[in-house]
This record gives sequence, structure tokens and C-alpha cells, in this order.
Amino acid sequence: MSKRVNSFKSVFHDFPRIDEWWLLSIGMILFAFIPYSVWVNDTLVWDGLCRLLDFIPLYPIIIVVFAAQWLLFAANDYFDRHVDALDKKKRLRNPVSDGRVTPRVALMSLAISVWLALVFSAILGLWPFLFTALILFVFYFYTAEPLRFKNKVGLDVVSHALSINTFPYSFAILVLGYFTLGTVYLLIVLILRSAMVQMLQEIRDHDIDKQVERNTVVVLGRKRSFWIVFSFLMAIIVLTGTLLTTYQLFGVGLPLTYLIVLFLGISYLPAFHRLLRSRGHEDDIERLWLGQGRTVRATVLRYVVSFAAYFSIMVYVFLF
Repeated sequence: MSKRVNSFKSVFHDFPRIDEWWLLSIGMILFAFIPYSVWVNDTLVWDGLCRLLDFIPLYPIIIVVFAAQWLLFAANDYFDRHVDALDKKKRLRNPVSDGRVTPRVALMSLAISVWLALVFSAILGLWPFLFTALILFVFYFYTAEPLRFKNKVGLDVVSHALSINTFPYSFAILVLGYFTLGTVYLLIVLILRSAMVQMLQEIRDHDIDKQVERNTVVVLGRKRSFWIVFSFLMAIIVLTGTLLTTYQLFGVGLPLTYLIVLFLGISYLPAFHRLLRSRGHEDDIERLWLGQGRTVRATVLRYVVSFAAYFSIMVYVFLF
């Protein structure tokens, strides 16, 4: 069967890899809005979520976040098309490498995403516009030459940590102007998680990457890199548990609305336990997908169980 070149699905769904980030991006925006709705507007979580539908800036925020993520993942596919062609699985996942999207149409798609992000961020004000412009620069040159941050030891993890997984949340709290101990702490957690994601992806792609480029995991090695990632996860769990406890005892730390951070952190422990016993990290990382949020069963189970427990406790706390 011949491939459909430049079909709508290939250009606007497969190329920007929407399945890998839509769930996570929506979740990050909600992480910004839920504490804002609860503590600023003094409403229940459910009432706060319902009020989001009447909050006009929410819609430009979603468009900007989705357009920026579109640029990030589509640019990665475009500029890594030759590298991805070396691996059968990655070639099939990359529409440009696989021939389903032509390079010319790919570049047009990137231009559209930049235009959408800049126009709608300008609607939200000067600082959101400038912040978006900076993030788009990082997203583009994360894979594009001559800067190609992902090919620089240390800079690959740092640039990913500070922008790539954190933008949906940091952009939302910037627009809201809502900076508290809790929101800043959550931003730090997301920075650590973003660093973990990048290192896990480099661990997964180690054998291919070492043939064509030099990144942090290629230099450190798989085993050492994995223990660094695991230490980040344990730091998040222990520090979050401590701050939640000190708030309940002394009024200093994190309120219970941030309990979801602890639940999500703990939900990753079974997957890391499997990885610790695994000899084929790349296969298990792909199957469990500990990266951007690709919708596989393990990801869905982690989110469903964590949020079910979280909302059950929140309803009990606010009603009783």
C-alpha cells in the first residue's frame, strides 16, 4: 500500500506528535489554574474548574502552549530526520523520515506554529509575548543547527529542564501573575522532571545517539545516568512529603492542594523498580514511556490512579 504524502493527519497530527504531549500540556495548565482558583477565588476545586470555562485568557493560553509544543516536536522530527532514519522504530514514528510529510510542507507547518504562538501570546500582553518568543527560540534551536542544544553535553539537559516540559505551566502562572511558595516549588519539580525526561530519552536512544552525536548520557554512560534520574525522583518524593507535613504541623510548606505531586511521584516507583532490574532500558522505557506523556496503558494508569486518589482526598477535605 502506497503512503499518503502530506495528508492532513500526517501534517497536523503525526508530524507535531500530538499524542505525546497533549495530555501532559493540559495537565500542566490545570496545575497552574487549580491552586489559583481554590486559594485566590476561595472556591472548591470543582467550582474552580467550572469557572475556567468563563476565564477568557484560558483559551489564548491553550493555543500558545499547543502551538509552541507543535513547533518543538515538529522541529525535532524535521531536523532529526536523517538521524531517525538510522533506526527502524524511530523512522516509522517520524513522518519526514518515513516520507509521509515532505520537507517543504514540514517547514510551512513550523512557520504556522510560530505565527500562532506569537499572535496569541501578544494578545495576553508584553511579558507573555517576550517569554513566548524566548521559548520558541529555544524550542527551534534545541534540534536546529548551528546551536543544536541537544548535541551539547550538559546544555541538552539544562535547556530541556528549564523550558521544554515546563513551558505550559510557567506560561500559565506568568499570565495569571500567581507566584507563591507552592507555584514556585511546583515549577522546580517540573524542571527536575523535565531533566529526568531528557535523560531517560537519551538512555533509550543511547546506541543510536553515540553513532552520530555527543550528549550527556553518551558521556556519563547509561547506568550512571539512570541513577541520577532515580535520585531526582526520590528528591521530589521526599521533599514534597516533607513540605506537606510541615504545613500541616507548623503552617509552613505546601498545602494539601499540592498532594498530587506526591501521588504522581510515588506512581512512578513501580516503573523505576522494573528499570532497575532491566538489562534493556531502551525497550522498557519505550514500553512504559516515562517521557513526554505518550498515551500508553502505563501512563494512563499512573494518571488515573493518582488523580482519583487526589480528588477523593480534596473532596473529603473541603466537604468535611
